[in-house]
Amino acid sequence: MLPNRRNRSSDSASQILRWPTERARKWTCEFLNSAPGNGNVLAVVAIGSAVRENVVSTDLDLIVISTEGTPLHLSPPLEIDLRAYSIGAIDSKIASGHDLLGWAIKFGRVLFQRAKCWDKIVEAWKDTLPLPSAALARERAMTAHERLAELLDSGDADAAHEQAVCYLTHLARAELLDRGTYPASRPELPAQLGAGDSPQIAEQLERLLRDDRIDEARIDRLLKLTA
Repeated sequence: MLPNRRNRSSDSASQILRWPTERARKWTCEFLNSAPGNGNVLAVVAIGSAVRENVVSTDLDLIVISTEGTPLHLSPPLEIDLRAYSIGAIDSKIASGHDLLGWAIKFGRVLFQRAKCWDKIVEAWKDTLPLPSAALARERAMTAHERLAELLDSGDADAAHEQAVCYLTHLARAELLDRGTYPASRPELPAQLGAGDSPQIAEQLERLLRDDRIDEARIDRLLKLTA
């Protein structure tokens, strides 16, 4: 039994539906065990496809809401992407369309909170949550496009595959944001796009997420895609 359960969501770490690795599960549970005794930690929220039903990916990101100006000194395993934000900066970031915090409010699962910290943030923003910037998504897609072009002749198939997924993910998000649709987790993007005007982006991203290996000819075709 985890200590101070009254400070946690009712299900705590069980809200994470799929773990990338056993060490990721162990580290997260140990972190949640320690959180009630660490006054710098106000809330821990899980985001990513690992908290979404009916998807196959195991991406796991953790967001930590902390007190002002105190480093947390956390060292999660590489398969966990952990981002920390101080409580005083939260509202301004959300108001500006911060994608991770917005996603956390819309889809995230709270694993720990002190004095209903996260519940209050969600309540304050749930009806007025701004969309992230489509222009920023396209800017990120352009950066990924440039990197993918560099990898075209490198022979590094794994790096090219990863970069192609990154590129198409940003394109998909930009397209959805232009429609006024909040992008869900990466494995859900092809279905979200499916009914729209970007069937090539949806099809190619779905293929890559199924671990369909990429070759130079496909990279060349992907570089011609635009949202």
